[in-house]
Amino acid sequence: MYLSSRTQGRLANLIITIAEGEKKTEIARQVLAEQKMFEPYTAFRRLDQLRSGELTVGDISDFLADNKIYPTQVQLEYLFKRLDLNHDGRITYPDFVKAILPKEDSRLRQIASLRDSYYIEVNMLLPTEVEWGLSRVLQQEIQNFNSITAAQEILTGSADFTSLDAFRCIDQLYIGYITIESLQTFLRGNGAKLTFDELQAFFRVVDSDEDGRITYSELLEAITFVPDYFQKERLIANELRRSRERITQLEKEREVLDDLQRSRERIDDLRRSRERLEQYQDLQKSRERLEDLRRSRERLDDLRRSRERLNQLEELQRSRQRIEQLEDLKKSRERQAQIDELRRSRERLDDLRRSRERLEQLEQERKNNEQLEELRKSRSRIEELQKQRRRIEDLRTSQERLDALKRNRDEQELRRSQERLNDLKKSRERLEQIEALRQSREQQRALDELRQSRERLDQLRVSQNRIDQLENERKALQRSRQIEREIEYERQRSKDRLERLELEAQLERQRERALEQEIVTQSKIVQSRIYDTPQRFY
Repeated sequence: MYLSSRTQGRLANLIITIAEGEKKTEIARQVLAEQKMFEPYTAFRRLDQLRSGELTVGDISDFLADNKIYPTQVQLEYLFKRLDLNHDGRITYPDFVKAILPKEDSRLRQIASLRDSYYIEVNMLLPTEVEWGLSRVLQQEIQNFNSITAAQEILTGSADFTSLDAFRCIDQLYIGYITIESLQTFLRGNGAKLTFDELQAFFRVVDSDEDGRITYSELLEAITFVPDYFQKERLIANELRRSRERITQLEKEREVLDDLQRSRERIDDLRRSRERLEQYQDLQKSRERLEDLRRSRERLDDLRRSRERLNQLEELQRSRQRIEQLEDLKKSRERQAQIDELRRSRERLDDLRRSRERLEQLEQERKNNEQLEELRKSRSRIEELQKQRRRIEDLRTSQERLDALKRNRDEQELRRSQERLNDLKKSRERLEQIEALRQSREQQRALDELRQSRERLDQLRVSQNRIDQLENERKALQRSRQIEREIEYERQRSKDRLERLELEAQLERQRERALEQEIVTQSKIVQSRIYDTPQRFY
């Protein structure tokens, strides 16, 4: 059921109200940031009278009361929610900075964040223009709440209004989320116009996870101030659906592995029959085929090495991204999780593609074996038995060569894995050295500026720099621990691969021994038959 045109017009009016309120707040933020005496950390300490490192509703109420602003409890709760951007129930300094600094003018935001902080005592007011600008930002948020509440009451008072129908009216393509294009189309259909900056302002207010999309839960909370109580259930259902898909995928992979095992057994049977019926030319062809297989294995090893190099490059790229994330406060942890999920899905696609290529190769070998079997039926058994000894010797030599190649390959893989571990350790040490050099340069530059400007605040700034250095060291330790865990995981994987290769080599040796024994017995039987039967002339 869709909304009527009148209700859609009220919904468009609410969207315009939210966007205009955010634009007014942005203007107040820019006016505050242009004040030369405004510094974010000093302003945060002005509100944090208890010096607890986080703001409460009481701290905000006391600050507004000092500036002759007396909001209600509901308005204070809304203001607290607007400042608590990560929704953890606390307003820390990063939340305060992100909510107070300008969001459209990056130059002005950088200028305000790079200003020097100054000491402020408990119950001491900021300069008059800074105090007025900060209270103006908070007062504008309260005014936005009043106008949004009035528009919400008009919208929810409609008889045909439901939040789901409102979402469907905007999401006309049924993609499950709202984009800037779909929102602009909805507003144009209802005779309303918003600029691109105003649309971005609306998304800043409603899009809480900052992914460029507005989900049903975010729209419901924006137009009714009611949280989506079924969001957790939806997340659990999505996780269950993903787990079921993974289970089905694992079952399919297990079926593919079973098919591979059966195909290997068939190949072994075909090889046994081929060894009993092939001639010297067939043996020559088998040698050529073994050479082709060796080349294909070398190609697979090259592809595996290139993939490992790509993984190393991706790991270096991720480490660089982590360093950039430390410098830039805008990047979030969810974006990194999405990148990791995309990398895992790409690895799964690579595994599926390799399994499909193996299946195609096995199918081609099966067809070739069938053709060879048809050719072998036309050849006589007597000539094959006379040349059996030569084939046995050639097979022994080829087996010894294959064993030597396998041993060399295992040693090379062990050497490469050790070199990769050493390279990772060296890269981690280089990153730590670069981070330490960068921090030392920043500290030296900050100390030079502080000595020239204000000599009285040297001790406080040195202590602040020490605290920042300790925090950076703690983060560097966390990064190094994470890298060590990744190295340990890669080491375990290489160990598992080695064990798997050793098991396959043992199985191959046992099979070759059984084949040699069978060939020896067959040759003895043939020799006895040849010696026992009279000579025939053809």
